[in-house]
Amino acid sequence: MNMGPIGMSSGMDINSMVSKIVDAERIPKQQRLDYERSKIDTGISAYGRLKESLDTMKNLMASFRQEKAFALRSVNTSEESVVTATASTDAIAGKYAVDVLQLAQSHKIASDAIPEETKFGPGKLQISMGDDSFDISLRSNSRLTDVVRAINGASDNPGVRASIVKDINGPRLIVAANQSGAEHALIIDVDAEPGNDLYRFEYKTIEQRVKALEQAQADALALLDIPSPEEDEAKKADEVNEATASESLTEESAKEEQSAESVEQEATSGRPEDTIPGWTETASGTLMDSYQAPEPELDQKALEKSGEVPGWSNTASGTLTDSYVTPSEAQAQLEQELADEKAVIAQAVADGDMTEAEAKQLERAKLSPEERERLEKVESVQAELAEAQRSLQIYNGMSQVQAAQDSKVILDGIAELSSHNNVIEGAIEGVDLTLKGTTKQGDRPAEIGVEYDRASVRADIEQFVAAYNQFYQVSKELSSADPTTGQTGPLAGDSVVRSADSRLKSVFSSAVAGAPEGLETLTEFGVTTTRQGNLEINYQMLDKQLNNNFNKLGEFFGGNNGFAKRVEDAIHSMTGATGTIRTREQSLVEQNYRLNDQQVNLDRRMDSLQKRTHDKFAAMQDATGKMQSQLAGMMSAMGG
Repeated sequence: MNMGPIGMSSGMDINSMVSKIVDAERIPKQQRLDYERSKIDTGISAYGRLKESLDTMKNLMASFRQEKAFALRSVNTSEESVVTATASTDAIAGKYAVDVLQLAQSHKIASDAIPEETKFGPGKLQISMGDDSFDISLRSNSRLTDVVRAINGASDNPGVRASIVKDINGPRLIVAANQSGAEHALIIDVDAEPGNDLYRFEYKTIEQRVKALEQAQADALALLDIPSPEEDEAKKADEVNEATASESLTEESAKEEQSAESVEQEATSGRPEDTIPGWTETASGTLMDSYQAPEPELDQKALEKSGEVPGWSNTASGTLTDSYVTPSEAQAQLEQELADEKAVIAQAVADGDMTEAEAKQLERAKLSPEERERLEKVESVQAELAEAQRSLQIYNGMSQVQAAQDSKVILDGIAELSSHNNVIEGAIEGVDLTLKGTTKQGDRPAEIGVEYDRASVRADIEQFVAAYNQFYQVSKELSSADPTTGQTGPLAGDSVVRSADSRLKSVFSSAVAGAPEGLETLTEFGVTTTRQGNLEINYQMLDKQLNNNFNKLGEFFGGNNGFAKRVEDAIHSMTGATGTIRTREQSLVEQNYRLNDQQVNLDRRMDSLQKRTHDKFAAMQDATGKMQSQLAGMMSAMGG
C-alpha cells in the first residue's frame, strides 16, 4: 500500500515506521516460502534432466526395434559427376556398371527473328505437349508480347512456357516444355488465313508434316471410297498367290519356258552393255545366258502418276498406275463435289442479297441430312488436305533448339534403361539412379557399389553407449554428496536415481532369449561396464560381429522380446505417465501450487497489517495534533 508521507509537522515518518513493522512480520515467512520454492524448482529441473537423458536412450531403442533397422544399405559411385544412387533396404548388395548414353531433356523451340512492327492474327494456336494440349485465340494486330501472355496465362496450360529473346536480328519467340522426356514433345498448329504471320509460330517436324499429309490423303481416299495403294498392292498380291497356288507346272515345262524366254530376250534385246546391269566382256557368258530383260517401260500415263504414287516400283506399276488415284486427283474430286454449291453461293453473294455464310446456310438447308453430312465431311477433308500440303510445301515456322529426349542408360553392358527424367527408379531393385552427366567415349562405365551399411549401425551403437554414459554422468552429478565441503546434489539420497541405474544395468547384463548363439548379451558385441560405471566399446569385437553377423543383429536388438524393447520398457517404467520420475515431478508441481497459495495468503495478511498499523499511527498523529493545538491555545490565553 503506497501512502504519501504525512505527519511531517510533528516530526513523525509514519510510512517508514509502518514499513519496518510489516517487514519484521513478513521477512521470516517470505524467506521460508522462497527457500521451499527454490528447492522445488531445483528438484523439478533435476528430474527433467534425468528424464531427458533417459528418453534419449529410449528413442534410440525405438529405432533399433524397427524391422529394417539393421538392413540399411550404403551406396558409392566411382563417377559422381556421371551418376549417383540411393538404396533402400530392399537393395541387393553388389556392384553395377552404369553407362549413361544420354540425359533426359525438355523440348525447346524458337522462331526466326521477327521484325518489331510485325502484327499477328486473327487466328488460333493449338499447342500440344505430349498428350496434353490447349488453344489460345489472338485478335487482329496482336503483338509478340500478346502471344507470350496468351500462352503463359492460359488456364489449361499443362506446363508450356513462352518467352522473348532479343538477338541482333530482332526478337525471337522461345517456347519450352517444363517437363523433360520424348513423350512431352511440343507441337504447334495454326488455324488462320493463308499468309497470316501466325504461321511463324507453327511447329511440326518434317516427319510429322509428311505423316499429316499421308493421313489427309488417306481420309480423302476413304471418303471417296477409293482403295489406297497399299490396299491395292495387297489385293494384287492375293491374286498372284491364288494364281500361283492353282498352277501345277512340272519342273521340266518350267525349264523349257525359261529357255524359250531366254531365246526371245536374245532376239529382242539391244546391246548387252546397255540392257544388262554389271555387264563386262569377261562376265558376258554367264550374264547373257541367265539375264532376263526388264518389262517394257511405263507409258505416259504411268510416268505422270509415278511421282505421286507411294511405294511405286516397276513390278507394281501396272496395277498401281491403272487403279491408284493420286492426291491431286482425289483433291480434284473433292472440289468437284463442292463446285455446284460454291457456284450458287457465289451467285447469291454477287447479287447482293446475302453474305457468303448466309447463302451457304440457306443452300445446305435444302439438302437432306445425309447429303448435308456428306458435304460437311468433304469440306473438312478438303481443308485438312490443303493445310497438310501447305505445311509440307511452304513452312516458315519454328525450329528446334533442344530436342525432347529420354535419358538412356546401359546397365552391366546388357540392359537398356530409360526414363523421361534423369532419375531411374526401380531398374535395380531398391536402387534409384540420379543421372548427372554422360559417359565420355572411351571411358569405363561408372561403377555403383551397394553394401550393407555397417558404418551407420556402428555409429548407432556408439550413440547408444554415449547416451547411457551421459545419463550416468547426469545421475552422478544430481545425486552427489561431498562430505568434505558438505555440498550435495539436488537429488542426493533420492532412491529414484539409484533405481534407474540399477534397472538399466540389469538389462545390459541379461541374455536375450531367442537371440543367435554368440549374440545373446551386450557384452558379446564388445560393450562392457567399466569400474567407474560407464559403458565402453571393444571395437575389435564390435567390428567382428558387424562383419560376420550383420544380418543377425536384428534378432538381438529387434522384436518384442529383444534388447531394445527391454531397455524401452525399463525406461518407460521411470519416465512414463505413471513412472517413478514422472510421479516425483508431479508431486513437486503440486507442492509448488501449495506454496503459491501460501504466498497469496501471506501477501493478503501483510496488506491488512500495513493498513491497520498505518491507521493507528494516523489516529495517534491526529490526536497529537489536536493536543498541540489545545496547548497552544491555552498558552496564548495565559500569556494574554
